[in-house]
Amino acid sequence: MLTTEMVQRIRTLLDGGRMSQRGIARALRVSRGTVGAIALGRRHDPAARRDGQHPGLVSPAGPAERCPGCGGMVQMPCLACRLRALRRKR
Repeated sequence: MLTTEMVQRIRTLLDGGRMSQRGIARALRVSRGTVGAIALGRRHDPAARRDGQHPGLVSPAGPAERCPGCGGMVQMPCLACRLRALRRKR
């Protein structure tokens, strides 16, 4: 799992423009896909995700129960239904 410091370091190297994404991946021993996702803004700060600060993310809580939307046994709110709703809005 990437740390917040690692994500920041990758962003710094990308902003510097001196190294290719492949070079950054080799130097930091992460995949090229990870570096590419950070470069495109598809990979967010892991600390924000853990702290619940990630936009559109609601942390599940409580015991597992049957979701009225999809019928799965999940901790509410059902993240699968939430993602489907967000995709429909796009």
